[in-house]
Amino acid sequence: MSQNYGVLRVVRVRPPANAKAELQSRYPTGWLPEERLVHLLVRRETTIGRALNNDIILMDPTVSREHARLILDDQGWHVINLTMQNIVRVNGRSVVGGESVLMQPQDVLVLGSTMLQLIAPQSATLGSPPPVENRPVEQRVAFDSNRPSFSPPGPPKQLPSVEWGRPSIQSQNGQNGRGTTNNGSPLFLPAQPSGQAHTPSSPPAPGPSRASLSLPVQPEPEMVAQPWNEEEEESVLGAGVTMQFALPQRMGIKTRWLIAGVGISILLISAIITIVLNSLIAISAFTQNGPTSILDALTIPLIPALGINLLVNFIDRFEREPWFLRAAAFLWGAIIAIPPALFVEQNLDLMIQNVLGPDASNLVRSALQGLNAGITEETIKGLGLLLLFLVLRDEFDNVTDGIVYGALIGGGFAMVENFVYFAQNSKNFLLLLIVGRIVLGWLCHSTFTVCFGASLGYIRHTRVRWRHIVIPLLGYLAAVGLHSVFDFIDFFASATALAAPNNPGVALFSLIAIIGDYIPPFIAQVILLYVLIKSLAHEAAVIREFLAAEVSKGIVRVDEYAILQNSFQRTKQERQVLWRSGVKQWLRVKALYQTEIGLAFRKWHVSMGDKPKLGYRQPEDAYRQRIKRLRQEIAAADMSAAHQR
Repeated sequence: MSQNYGVLRVVRVRPPANAKAELQSRYPTGWLPEERLVHLLVRRETTIGRALNNDIILMDPTVSREHARLILDDQGWHVINLTMQNIVRVNGRSVVGGESVLMQPQDVLVLGSTMLQLIAPQSATLGSPPPVENRPVEQRVAFDSNRPSFSPPGPPKQLPSVEWGRPSIQSQNGQNGRGTTNNGSPLFLPAQPSGQAHTPSSPPAPGPSRASLSLPVQPEPEMVAQPWNEEEEESVLGAGVTMQFALPQRMGIKTRWLIAGVGISILLISAIITIVLNSLIAISAFTQNGPTSILDALTIPLIPALGINLLVNFIDRFEREPWFLRAAAFLWGAIIAIPPALFVEQNLDLMIQNVLGPDASNLVRSALQGLNAGITEETIKGLGLLLLFLVLRDEFDNVTDGIVYGALIGGGFAMVENFVYFAQNSKNFLLLLIVGRIVLGWLCHSTFTVCFGASLGYIRHTRVRWRHIVIPLLGYLAAVGLHSVFDFIDFFASATALAAPNNPGVALFSLIAIIGDYIPPFIAQVILLYVLIKSLAHEAAVIREFLAAEVSKGIVRVDEYAILQNSFQRTKQERQVLWRSGVKQWLRVKALYQTEIGLAFRKWHVSMGDKPKLGYRQPEDAYRQRIKRLRQEIAAADMSAAHQR
């Protein structure tokens, strides 16, 4: 069974110095975070290069076929340069061909145009690394004074080994035993002076550790790497517990209960009003159109609502939002937003009718009605997003969360609105309603609201103050504009068709206008899909960057660090736990993964300027304590299940 000793994560890849236009098609880079960004180290000797027989394959044309070898022995981690002409650097210092250099967890390794970082737990047998000035010349690499100390806070508590968290790793090509690789080239081990052993209190013997055998003969790389400067190599950062700290810490219990009571009261009052209004509409539809219209109204609108919830569950892949906040967002759109939106729209429509009079053109009337619907509905729906962002800021992490909450609010609003449309018009226009409201327009309301939600989430990505105001304002205007234009075209096309019911040309114009009305929302959906993909890639990057130090501290395990960045593998692992160990263990494992991801996001928010919380206990510490507790519970449950077998 393979053991995970550590991880090499790709920090960045630079284009070669002599790159050509067709290079990108030969060495493509995808949008989504992929497994090649994180390479598990499952052996003590790992070959790195461009050839397919390496343990780690780097698709970098400036990397040689066999570029370097990473070795873990009693002294720790070593990297050996297997090339004479190519780049191997550790923390900014070059490694001469045929020589090895000692590496520590979190050290930066440059191979050609690829920058990597070694992520591994501190070895209990090594202790703290020797000071830089006491290291051999070739090991005195440049350290950043801002990087965390390599000294662990203490040996981590040893827990029973469990199998649930280890991702299945296929056998990798490369090494075929301890002494040679599959291509027959010998391993280059650092020379050990006889009679000396490395201990935590004594640094390695001075002098370069040269490979005892000749380097493998290989052609030069296809491309030439650009020179790296020290600033680029030192800068590694690239691109349940939360709720305990979401509200102000000085807020007393009575105040919290008061806020909860007010929220529940608003929800109940809105629910009563919404149910009464819909009941009146249902009774009227029943008397005019019969029971079929009520059956259609109660069933068909549920289809897009269910689809939106499933879509949200799919896109919320990394730092998942709590189920009760998802439900609250959906209920805001379905219950709380409906009564005020209906009240304001009806009164403004009456004002528009009185001001314009009966002789006003359909164009002006439709434009004002569309603007009324767009401003009113998007403002009230947006208030729910703004409330979530301001009150539960620690749960509103990024653009993805804005998309999730905006889609749910829009989906809830559309469900109730569709109920009204189907109850009143299904007898005569059932097919048109299904095509327009379900097939083509099932995402329209969500699309409008997501524009504002994504812009609110962007605030968490920047420290620039003017963007905190301008970007959400632009998102709100985009939501209002898309909604107003959509309703204007719909109102104008319908009014034009009703004004000349027997004119085929007018009917054709109205049909084309209504179908074309869905083009702007579709374009917006494509843009939002691109934004979502970039946001998901950023989430994976946050996990990679900010959990690296937690691996060295022993808080996060190597296998967990690797699997957290691949949401599909993590979901597969969780399902296996569910089938093998039951619901309780499945919930524990999900909670562990989410707590580790939450720790990464909390550290990211701190780096982006979030102030420390009041009180002696900080969220970061609460996350770490919960991780340890969950891991103990999981290990105990596994041991109990093993004894029962």
